[in-house]
Amino acid sequence: MSRPSLRASVTAIAMAAAALPLAACTSATTTQSCIDWVFFDAPSDAAEEANAVGRGHILDQAGTASYLDIPVTTWNVEIDEWLEGGGDEEIVVTSLPRSCGDTTDSMAEAQDESDLIFFLRKRATGWEILTPWQGMIPATPDGGIPETWPDADD
Repeated sequence: MSRPSLRASVTAIAMAAAALPLAACTSATTTQSCIDWVFFDAPSDAAEEANAVGRGHILDQAGTASYLDIPVTTWNVEIDEWLEGGGDEEIVVTSLPRSCGDTTDSMAEAQDESDLIFFLRKRATGWEILTPWQGMIPATPDGGIPETWPDADD
């Protein structure tokens, strides 16, 4: 091999080696999961779908978990009354992810509510709310299930 072609080969290899880390950075992809959650027309529809319905309040954060590879928070919930189904007086409930890049925790937002209705599904891993948007609702003044969902504008 002549000197000019050797020099060109060494230069080409050096340029390729220098560009490799840059190519690795630009080829990284990120993905996000989007879950198509069911929508219930009325809280009574959610109650029918739930394994259990309880009236109670959120005590504090229990820990973290994963739901379909999305990080989620688990919460300690005190159930004052089981309206349908049943379980312990204190349970751990998974707050399901809104997904599609929305990391808002619905149960964290409701932590200060004193009287909530929880629409719950029992899984092998424990209790979870039915959906991030319709897994709980403030109870009626007499502690029952409201007939309609609160307005989104409230």
